[in-house]
Parts: sequence; C-alpha cells; structure tokens
Amino acid sequence: MPNVEPLRQGDPPAVGVYRLIGRLGEGGQGIVYLGQAGDGRPVAVKVLRTGDERLAKEIDAARRVEPFCIAQVLDASLDGVPYIVTEYIQGPSLQEAGRHQGADLQRLAVATATALAAIHQAGIVHRDFKPGNVLLAPDGPRVIDFGIARAMDQARTATSSIVGTPAYMAPEQLAGELVGPAADVFAWASVIAFAATGSPPFGEDSLPAVINRILHNEPQLAALPQPLRGIALQCLAKNPADRPTMQDVMLRLLGGGAAATGESGPATASRHRRPARGRRKAMAAAAGAVAIAAIATTATLAMSSGDPSPTPSALAQPVTTKPEAEKPSTTKPATRKPATQRPAKKPTTQRPTEKPTTQRPSERPTTQRPTSRPTVRTTPKPAAKPNIRILSVEPMGNKHPPSDCLYGATLIKAMVEGPPGIDFKYSWVLDGKVVATSQWATRESATQLPQYGPIMELGTHQVVLRITSPISIQRSATFENCDDDS
Repeated sequence: MPNVEPLRQGDPPAVGVYRLIGRLGEGGQGIVYLGQAGDGRPVAVKVLRTGDERLAKEIDAARRVEPFCIAQVLDASLDGVPYIVTEYIQGPSLQEAGRHQGADLQRLAVATATALAAIHQAGIVHRDFKPGNVLLAPDGPRVIDFGIARAMDQARTATSSIVGTPAYMAPEQLAGELVGPAADVFAWASVIAFAATGSPPFGEDSLPAVINRILHNEPQLAALPQPLRGIALQCLAKNPADRPTMQDVMLRLLGGGAAATGESGPATASRHRRPARGRRKAMAAAAGAVAIAAIATTATLAMSSGDPSPTPSALAQPVTTKPEAEKPSTTKPATRKPATQRPAKKPTTQRPTEKPTTQRPSERPTTQRPTSRPTVRTTPKPAAKPNIRILSVEPMGNKHPPSDCLYGATLIKAMVEGPPGIDFKYSWVLDGKVVATSQWATRESATQLPQYGPIMELGTHQVVLRITSPISIQRSATFENCDDDS
C-alpha cells in the first residue's frame, strides 16, 4: 500500500462511524484515508467530492463484484459527506514494486485478468486500470479504485470527458469515443507489459508522443515471454472489436483455447478460428502411425472423388510413353553392361581407402576432449554478497505529550541502503511471530520499504525487519501502544 501520511489540517477526524488515522492517497474524485472500523479492523475510506445517483448505481454494481482479487466494498453513504469504504489491503502497489518475472508474472497476469473479468461480469468498466491500482497483498494481487468506474451502460454514453491515465488508455478512450470493457482489456495488457519491463508498451514520456504511439505504432512487447506476448499483442489491437474479452484472456492464460474477440464480426471470427484449426492439424500430425494412416486414406479418397475429367488424360499419358520407352531400351543395354562392370570395381577399391580416412579424424576428437575439460574446472564462482544494510526501523503514530507511547494505530517505517537494482526478500516479525513476507529492490538512494501496519493492540511490542535474501540481517525496534485517555 502507498505510504500512510499523517492527517493534515482540515482533514476530518472521522467519517461516519469510521475513525480516520492517516492519508493513503488523493485523486481526482476525492481523498483516500486509512480508517478504523468499530471492531478495530483497518479499512480504506474514500471521501468523495460529489455524490449523485450515478455514484449510487456505481456502488450498487461494485457490491455485486465477486470479492476475489479485488478490494471488497464494505460500506458507503451519500448522506452529508459521500464516502465509500473498502477493505484495507496491506502491501505495495505494482507501481512501487517494480518488475516481475517467471511464475510471479504469470500469477499477476492471471489474478488481474480474473479480477477484471469479475468486474465486467457485474456490469462495470474500470476505466482507470493501471499499476497504481494493483496492490500486491500477501495472499495475492488485488485490483482497487472504482472511483472513476461507471456502470457499463453509463460508460458507453459518457463521452464528454476523458478519464484515465494516458499511458494505459485505449485508442477509443483517448479519442473520447464509446468506452466499454475492451478498454480495460487494452489497459490490462499495458499493465502486464509494465510489470515485465518497468515501462508501458507505448512509453511514458511526453503526453503527445505517448498518444501518437498508442494511436499509430505497434507496442513494444519483446521482453514478454510466450504465450503471454501473443495474448498481450491481441489485447492491444487498435480496434476494440479485434480484442478478446477479459474472460477469454483469463481462460487462455489458464491453458484454454484461443482468445475470442469481445465484439467479433464475421472477419474477426473467421480469423480467430484459423489458429484452432492449425492446432488440430498439429495434434493430428503428432499422432504418429495413426496420423500417417489417416493421411493415406484421405489421399486415396481425394483421388477417387476427384473431377473425372483429369483421369482420362492421366491414363492417356502412360500409354503414349510406353512405346517411346521401349525403343531406346533395346539399344542402351549393350552400352550399359560394360560401363556398369568397370566402375563397379572402382568403388570397391575406393571403399577400403575411405574407411581409414574416416578412422583418422575419429582419433583426433579423442585427443581434443581432455583439453576442453580443464577449462571447465578452472571456473570458480565466488559469490560476492551485496553490501545491503538496514538504516532504520521506526514506529510512527500519534504520541501523548507526557510520554512516548503511541495511541490509535502504529505504522512501521524502514529504510534500506545498498547498490541500486538488487532484489531482496524480507519479513516483518511482530512479537516473535512472522506476520508478513515480501520482496523489494534497492533504488538509487536509500530505499524506503512499504510501511507495515497498522498495529492497534495495546501494550509493548517489538517489531523486527529481517532481510533473508541475498544476505541475512535484521534490525528491531520496541514501542508501546497506549489508550487514547492515558
């Protein structure tokens, strides 16, 4: 999750029945706070600047989304200050976490595709799917922020303004045209490309350059492995009708059939059937003797059921060639017999000479093999451990003036230093128990980890930041959580 900032002057201490602890972020439609529910659990409270019937429909649709892979909507109100309450996801955003590879990239692709498929199933278009709206929770990625999502029927009519992040927007969205689920499909492929390379497929420099590339250029997907590259390329089609649906993308990622277009016409439908036929032919060719027999039978059937017109010509050709072949056959055998006997002796004398020539080079590789083995032995690989160190582990929260105890909720901030670009794994240990495990990477300067917390239990606590790979180091801090009245 983005770093939690302290409340600012003018921020309300509570919204509805939810007490506000700090700021999580701010967007075009409102401010997101870290809040505390009545039962003590942390929640994300988004206070909106405006609320209307459209927002009420959006909230109603958001509650119909299946809770897996998304931040579930827990509560909402349009009375007085409008707000939406969702579950609090502990973890960094994909924008902060950086690149993914191998199985991690595959899991991210499947989880986000599943989330968007569930969102579309509920009749919602996200319209701002980007790395900042994907949180990497300990139990898997979650899609958040329905702040600018609209019910699907409204998204297709609301064309008066462009809403979203340009580097991840579809061409029709940039042009202010009709926006449907296909725009989320385009954004999904752009986000996966960012996860694999650290950059969206059309760049992220100047806004005019990015828009021009999205509208006219091909995406940069060379770093994506197959079959993910092929799926992403299809999702980034300029025409929304040529893109697969999110559900088809999900099934293809899980090993199903080829993805089908979301709004397929006759041309696109026939184009997507061809790969399926090609796979059937490949499977038939791999069947060995059964396939050979099948091909042979189909060939005979094709000949027997062909056009009758070519068969007389085919039978007429050997009739005309037989007498022509018999005339030269009477004269040539006399000359061929002595010719075949004389060279027959020559190859027999040449074959013994060829055998020693093949034996001599076979002896040379045997003398060369021992020379290559010492080169393998002389490759020591000393594993130099990177110079990573933990600069600080600091509890943060509201302090009582007479004492150092913290009240409400405590967040843990940590700084790590090391050469840039080194991936490391770490764990948070609270009071002797491992409570979170994640992965991060060093940056150009001191690296701040995603804050851990909130910790709300009263009493004295010890928190330990433990780096487990590529080196093993740790640092601890002790703090006390006290009641508000102390």
